[in-house]
Amino acid sequence: MRPKLIVLDLDKVLWDHHNVSDLTPPFRRISERMIEDRFGEVVTLRDDVREFLSFAKRRGIKLSTCSWNHFDKALEVLKAFDLDKYFDLLMIEPHPEKQLMMERILRSLGVREEEVVYVDDRDYMLEKVRSKFPKIITIRFHPAGDCFSFRKLMELIGD
Repeated sequence: MRPKLIVLDLDKVLWDHHNVSDLTPPFRRISERMIEDRFGEVVTLRDDVREFLSFAKRRGIKLSTCSWNHFDKALEVLKAFDLDKYFDLLMIEPHPEKQLMMERILRSLGVREEEVVYVDDRDYMLEKVRSKFPKIITIRFHPAGDCFSFRKLMELIGD
């Protein structure tokens, strides 16, 4: 598999927090993989995220987010982790219509649906995107299972 674009949800995919829009800035980095908000609520980056993003960029794969969040807070979290630099497009909007966001992502980045891999933690969101774009490869992230890891995704993409 060699996609031209990988689209990633943020909450529960890139990091363990369920909704960074609920957090209160400023964010402070407390380790390579952890930040905290003003009140000490911690967000932990998933295993191998940074390595995966770097891997994708080295192979010329475009990266985009597709996240149901408030843009400013999600961007601050990405910046606190120093991850914003990896993305070609940040599609972060405060509504669950990810199929509409995906339409704008494809148009903005000039990529066809069959060239896209989309990763989300919710079956419902994957189905919404699949119903409009059946050729997009969808992958469900489930941290408790063996279904997905960023390491496995790197292996699937390969050289």
